[in-house]
Amino acid sequence: MFVKNWMLPQHHSISGDALASEAAALILEHNLKMLPVVDNGRLRGVVHRKDLSEAATCVSGTGDLCEINYFCNKLKVKDVMIRMPVTVSIDDSVEDTLIKGREMMMSTFPVMDGGKVVGVVSDREIVVTLFKLLEASKARTRITLTGITLEKGTLSDMLNIVDESDSIARAIFTVPEGKNGKVRVVVRVESENPGVLRKALENKGYNILEFTSQERKK
Repeated sequence: MFVKNWMLPQHHSISGDALASEAAALILEHNLKMLPVVDNGRLRGVVHRKDLSEAATCVSGTGDLCEINYFCNKLKVKDVMIRMPVTVSIDDSVEDTLIKGREMMMSTFPVMDGGKVVGVVSDREIVVTLFKLLEASKARTRITLTGITLEKGTLSDMLNIVDESDSIARAIFTVPEGKNGKVRVVVRVESENPGVLRKALENKGYNILEFTSQERKK
């Protein structure tokens, strides 16, 4: 999976000479986590919703009219932005982006296409991606098999059992389980006879950790 296919397209940016209060209003209006700072077509930095929110709260909390006036009418984006931000490319994989985020303790990255910022990818987009992969909004039979040793034909065997049980496989993926090389296999299926499918898996010797059945709506 490449970042370009899962990112949030970047429709909003701001100049470094704009007021910080303008950036805060833009972020609030469009429910953004981060706003790229672009001058003359080049990414100069980023401003985060959290940082602007904390600054505004701090100023308003003091009640000092001079400080409030300075934040609203004088403080510029370039004074609070993060310069030379860490970025990812449209051709980076989502997996590599997740690793980079974990290593750098970051949850949001500007996405670059050459020298142009074209989007943002964050934990929000990752959650949306996971939501789609799991088909969380759909009524599915959800199965988790545990203690699986992946060998040639293992997943094919599982999918054959699904087919033979008059069910339709909608998604299948694996999750590492401990350090013994075994995995959990998570399967999402449409099934009119979930009981038959469960029995078939048990008869094949699979250890079922979770089995949540929801009948397919006709």
